[in-house]
Amino acid sequence: MTTHANERALRVIAVYKFVKCAGLILVACVAFGFTNEPFVDRVARMVEHLPIQTGRHILQHWMDQLTDMTPGNFVFAGVAACIYAALFFVEGFGLWTGRRWAEYLTTVATASLIPFEVYELVHHATWVKGVVLIGNIAIVIYLIYLLRRGQDGRENQSANAGPSCGRKDRASG
Repeated sequence: MTTHANERALRVIAVYKFVKCAGLILVACVAFGFTNEPFVDRVARMVEHLPIQTGRHILQHWMDQLTDMTPGNFVFAGVAACIYAALFFVEGFGLWTGRRWAEYLTTVATASLIPFEVYELVHHATWVKGVVLIGNIAIVIYLIYLLRRGQDGRENQSANAGPSCGRKDRASG
């Protein structure tokens, strides 16, 4: 694969990370909103008035679980979502700008979450979770390929004392 194609692929992964970041910021905002009792009441009333027949019991069960949570639970969820959003932003920014450290960070961070994603898929299977798991596995495999290929390239370059391979900090790690 050419360097140009690699940069395009890394940018696609970066956009994926930015989308996940935005989603988590939305989750954090909602979680922090649930610390406000009038907000919870408004959401509960909106859910009650939704024109949904199929699945209404699922929504009601969900709302019951949400109203049983304490404000501290929502603050914890909001803070956790903000932390993960920051991680995804850093990964996305680093990949977008072609930083070698971002490839390592994204590989380790994404791979470390795969066991949790497998657990979730086994216990609460949805097609979305399956697609996300497959996407994350593909990202890890691709980044490992790039990282291993980059190491071989650096060894050959230092032996030949040739120019760097075009990435901003590819030669420096």
